[in-house]
Amino acid sequence: MKKLSIFSLFYCLLTCLCSCSQQETRSENKTTETAEPAREQVQALHPAVPVTANPDHQAMLTSADPQLAANKRLCYDMWRTLVDGRDVEAARHYFDENYIQHNPIADTGYAGLVEYFSSLGPPQDIPDRIQRPLVAILAERDLVAMAWVDERERPNAPGKNYTTTIFNMYRIKDGKIVEHWDHGTLPDGITPRNYVPPTVNPDYENSLASSKPQLAANKRLVYDMWRTLLDAQQVETAPKYLSKGYIQHNPFANTGLDGFLTFFRQIAKPKPVAPTVANFIDMVAEGDKVVLATKRDYLDSSGRPYATTWFDMWVVKDGLLVEHWDTASFGLPKRAPAE
Repeated sequence: MKKLSIFSLFYCLLTCLCSCSQQETRSENKTTETAEPAREQVQALHPAVPVTANPDHQAMLTSADPQLAANKRLCYDMWRTLVDGRDVEAARHYFDENYIQHNPIADTGYAGLVEYFSSLGPPQDIPDRIQRPLVAILAERDLVAMAWVDERERPNAPGKNYTTTIFNMYRIKDGKIVEHWDHGTLPDGITPRNYVPPTVNPDYENSLASSKPQLAANKRLVYDMWRTLLDAQQVETAPKYLSKGYIQHNPFANTGLDGFLTFFRQIAKPKPVAPTVANFIDMVAEGDKVVLATKRDYLDSSGRPYATTWFDMWVVKDGLLVEHWDTASFGLPKRAPAE
């Protein structure tokens, strides 16, 4: 395999549990170079678990709350109709006229949505089921999060594939999709369209709240884990948050609590725990799952920064995180320097 750049190595390391939001420095990059052989050794002993689909779409679409079930069905049927079937004429049934787009490769607004999907090709038969392999659909408040299996070929290794996870998050109002986030990144030579860059949400307490005590506890666990273990790199606190048999689906990472500790102890630079999660956008929780969306800044091929959305998802059991998915993949753009 072609040798990764120092930046890419650092990125791979810091996506071991999920994506840390720390500033990359030259000294950290040197640590990364030293730790790389050890990382490969740990991964050989504790390889990430491939992402797999949940074939029971109907079960994922149900909810005890009729409004949440309707919101999930709206997003599911939109995907079948517009994304799989490319029926742009039907898009008006699903999207608000003032639809807000946070993906940098598409213009915001309903007209921008229609233009983008019209460019993908002629209409197709609309399937009864979403064609992509679904992992989960979560709905809470006015948000719906959808996760898919994404299988890709390893760079410079023809025939060798790996899996990661794609996420989309939608906000629903009055039966229409009014806002969309995903991990949209710009191909080389492409500049951002007239989209709305995602912004940090200061009202994290509202996102953490829930009328269901267990959902509130699950979200608080994820939020506090991220502040402590990822943002502050307090590695020795990992057993407080991760189960012994923690399942890791990040393709760069090590599954299991022992794998996490063995790797991160080599590179962590602990610092004080901040009161809030850096770059927080929102959270969605349902059942035993929690999805966290955070703002991510990259550089386009001209070196100009742009913003998109990073996603992580966990399963919570008995007060610990037992499984994790995120958006990690080979070939991501360079991160923009922290302000």
